[in-house]
Amino acid sequence: MKIKWKGPLLAFALAVGTVAAAPGLNGTAQAVDFNKTCTLTVQPGGGDFADDLAGADVVIDLYKIADAVPVDGHDTYTYSFLEGYTDLKLAENPDNAQWEALAQQAAKNAFGSGRPVNSGEKAGSQMQVPGSGLYLAAARGNGIQDYITTLEDGRTATIAQSHAYTYTFTPALISLPGKEADENGSINTAGGGEWLYDLTVTLKPERSERYGSLEIVKTLQTYETKDPATFVFQVEATLGEGESAQKVYSDVVSLSFTAPGQETELIKKLPVGAHVTVTEIYSGAVYNLVTADTQTAVIPANDVVSVAFINDYNNTNKGGGAVTNQFDYGEDNNWGWTQISDDE
Repeated sequence: MKIKWKGPLLAFALAVGTVAAAPGLNGTAQAVDFNKTCTLTVQPGGGDFADDLAGADVVIDLYKIADAVPVDGHDTYTYSFLEGYTDLKLAENPDNAQWEALAQQAAKNAFGSGRPVNSGEKAGSQMQVPGSGLYLAAARGNGIQDYITTLEDGRTATIAQSHAYTYTFTPALISLPGKEADENGSINTAGGGEWLYDLTVTLKPERSERYGSLEIVKTLQTYETKDPATFVFQVEATLGEGESAQKVYSDVVSLSFTAPGQETELIKKLPVGAHVTVTEIYSGAVYNLVTADTQTAVIPANDVVSVAFINDYNNTNKGGGAVTNQFDYGEDNNWGWTQISDDE
């Protein structure tokens, strides 16, 4: 049998204080079999995340935290924490918050000096585990070196990355064998029901967009010394294609020169995969574009992509000029945009 957790894997009521409520062995109860092989399948996430997670190459590290210890006369067990985890303390009748705190402490021990009993197992594959007990599952992106992170609230977490998203997982405690979850996703192995030796659990990661940067590189080959040379660019970025395309950035930026050379403008935090179009919309009267007036790029992950424009003096002896964007709020309740330039 298999079980799917839809919530945090944190509620396993196995403290000594719960033993009195555990079902007694009366000859008809199906007692937990500590000699039976257990398997575990960890899915990295479901719902809207499932398709994208398939491209994140998520693997599972499994650490054994404690052995299962039978309780005489009752169909349940408690824990004997293993070396490296003997400082862990389980409260009587622990609630979800206490289980989460225990998972965090176990993760710090595991990531510090622990060794996984299963390492780098592909998420969604069935793993055999070495005996009944308490395990810590950590999901991570295969090939990511620095996959351990600290969240804003101080919790330890691990990450995986697809092309467009970063997924954040908090380490999960899993007790094997287990029992069916209730309607709230909680597991009480001291309660009734059949023991499950083949479990499937589904994690619930959080995800955030990955970002990259765009650099506009402007080269002025020759400078006409009468006025500052100002160049203005319209930058548009969209995600998706066709009718489903969504505009994610739109702005005007400018670069000014008082000598020949090169200037740059860096636009940060653009979504990965965004298609960017940069158009030089103003060059003044005395500078002509050597390159095309429109350049395109696709934003990479955690990197910078560049578009380059080159201008040169056109020998007209006119002033270089500059441009100002003036925005006016009209009587028709709409904004109007007027481009005001110096005499050219």
